[in-house]
Amino acid sequence: MATVPLDLDLDDEVGPVVPANDLSPLDKTYLLAGSQGNIVDKLSEDMRIKLGSEVVDDYEKDCKDRSEWETVAEEALDSAAQDKPTPVKSTPWPSASNINIPLLTTAALQFNARMYPAVVKGDEAVLCKVVGKDEGRPKMAPHPQTGQMMPLPDMMPPGPPDPQTGQPSPPQPKMDGQGKIIPVWDVPPGAKSKRAQRVSEYMNTTIFYRMKGWEGDTDALLMQLPIVGCVFRKVWTDKYKGVMSMMVPALNLVVPKCARDLLTTPRTTEKLEDVYPHEIRKHEKTGYYRKAELEIDEEDEKSGARLLLEQHRWIDLDEDEMEEPYIVTVDHATREVLRLEANFAQEDIKADENGKIYCIEKRMLYVKYGMFPNPKGDFYDIGLGHLLKKLNATIDTAINQLMDAGTAQTAGGGFIGAGVRLQGRGNRGTVRMAPGEYKVVDVAADTLRNGIYERTLPNVSPVTFQVLDFILGFAREISGVKDVLTGEASNTAPVGSTLALIEQGLQVFNATAKRFFRSAKDEYELIHDNLRLYGGEAAAADYINILDDPDANFAADFNAKDMDIRPVSDPSTVTRMQKMARAQYIEQSIPLLMQVGGDPREALKRSYEAADIEDIDKLLPPPVAPQPDPVMMAEVKVKEADAGKKQAETQKITVETQLLPGQAQAEGMKVGSEAQKKGADARKTDQETQLMPMLAVAEKRKTDVEVEGKLVEQAVKAIGGEKEKYALEKEATFDGLVDGLGEETFGGP
Repeated sequence: MATVPLDLDLDDEVGPVVPANDLSPLDKTYLLAGSQGNIVDKLSEDMRIKLGSEVVDDYEKDCKDRSEWETVAEEALDSAAQDKPTPVKSTPWPSASNINIPLLTTAALQFNARMYPAVVKGDEAVLCKVVGKDEGRPKMAPHPQTGQMMPLPDMMPPGPPDPQTGQPSPPQPKMDGQGKIIPVWDVPPGAKSKRAQRVSEYMNTTIFYRMKGWEGDTDALLMQLPIVGCVFRKVWTDKYKGVMSMMVPALNLVVPKCARDLLTTPRTTEKLEDVYPHEIRKHEKTGYYRKAELEIDEEDEKSGARLLLEQHRWIDLDEDEMEEPYIVTVDHATREVLRLEANFAQEDIKADENGKIYCIEKRMLYVKYGMFPNPKGDFYDIGLGHLLKKLNATIDTAINQLMDAGTAQTAGGGFIGAGVRLQGRGNRGTVRMAPGEYKVVDVAADTLRNGIYERTLPNVSPVTFQVLDFILGFAREISGVKDVLTGEASNTAPVGSTLALIEQGLQVFNATAKRFFRSAKDEYELIHDNLRLYGGEAAAADYINILDDPDANFAADFNAKDMDIRPVSDPSTVTRMQKMARAQYIEQSIPLLMQVGGDPREALKRSYEAADIEDIDKLLPPPVAPQPDPVMMAEVKVKEADAGKKQAETQKITVETQLLPGQAQAEGMKVGSEAQKKGADARKTDQETQLMPMLAVAEKRKTDVEVEGKLVEQAVKAIGGEKEKYALEKEATFDGLVDGLGEETFGGP
């Protein structure tokens, strides 16, 4: 690792100009993390020279370590492209057969044809899934008596006053269809799913309509991946163009052979081979590159592109013995450092309570897509070019031998006796015959017949063809090119046997697809992080404009930690045949779903989606709001009647209690004075007269509630029978609907 001391004051754009020696290591690191743009001018000339030499030396060392893998990868690309002229063979004779079977080309085309439609489904690539439950979080409040925190119920507005008593009806909590109290929601149920759906829609819009060339790069990536075995995708944010991505061939990204992954590797070097002198001068004028003497001659000025190295490495600029991640751009020929920028932010610095830095996380720009993990454990994965190299060479040799044998048998040849003279009449040397031509010779027919001996060659042994077919079978096993998958198998086999063969033949391919989608998940997370960190106000405004959702909040939605970002495709169903089988299974399970209370509309929707049917919402009726269970509603009614009955009894007791004081007072007055007895009796009579209407109302309400309760119980029994009848009629009706849709969609019920 490089140790390059910071030899001058720090940038005043990120803080006041303070001499570097007066700052603590943590302050220096924070200022370096907050620096903007090219900071190469902060280094002394000696430090720039040392850094440039280290970058080039490390790059050349890494290239040498991976040379064996690189050679095979280059040969595989040439073989798959079939664009180089075939060399002329000199054995067993000049211009002998030299056929190269395009086995690698066929395998690459098959892989691309299967994977590309599975990865790019219209304009959808990303699916955000909620991590954890999405049942909502109620607002909590202390219980008025116990003080225990409980969900705050959502209350209905108070009803009109009672016409008999004149007292207002107390507010009641809202109840759902199952008789449960509805709380006041701090986070309502389904809010996480709606947020994940919004993020999915915006990321898909960004990928397909904002990031130009993403789909084309994906197509090229899926063509190179099976051949070379390793391809990279670079994701970054441009100041003016927003989030961008680019496919980087594995031959252009050099990583130490022993590295475990891109996160822990000590360095990553990208070869920028298409940078022309005029582009370098343009970047020098804008300050993106440092002005340097690159020794550009007239020939390079007109046609030659220079090789620049963009290396992601660790350097200790603040001299605290803790290296920081930087991106260094160097001209390979002159080793001049053109650009140096920090590859970390202030939030990536981790320090303890004493201010000592113990970790600095670097920002990731690359995602690795691999075909088959290297059996040796090296960083670079292997592809079909590595696995089929020897097999392909053996197959080519066997076929060329067969071709040469056929050529030898067709051309003929033999021996001519010394007594046969064919040089007369203008014939000199070898006698060549054209088709249908006869030549006159000065030799008798018997002499000619007896003097010429034709060489005979044995026919090619059938064992040769069997061995060749045996080797081709191994090659197909490795490459995954099966007759049953390419549509060339016999169509007389039973359907079940054919599906079993397809499932078995897709084992290797499904494993490779799983690796691809795992890397695609990492890429989509990089795109999400770039939008979150660098999108700013422009992305926030675009987010609101695209979604037209009043709940859309760019900062809140993209900073949520309860989402899992993944590809929209399922790696286990990458063929249309697998999707159709899944669609038919869903369709057949609809009656069972109805019996357990499932949603048949959602089942049909998923079935249509698996069959790639467009405009599904136009085919299906709009969703119907769930109707409350009649039996459940009747039970709720019974509970309400019981509550009313109890309330009437309470009112009766209250009225009787109010009568007791008047009676006691009347009895006391009777003992004290007979004269006062009459007055007490009169007052008692007046109180009874005043309270009797209230008592009568309470008695009447109690009687009404009891009658209503009996009626409700009878209704519950009747509704139970009607519900069973309704379920049978509903199932029969929906079976008819499914049968009709099945005939149109899947060709049969």
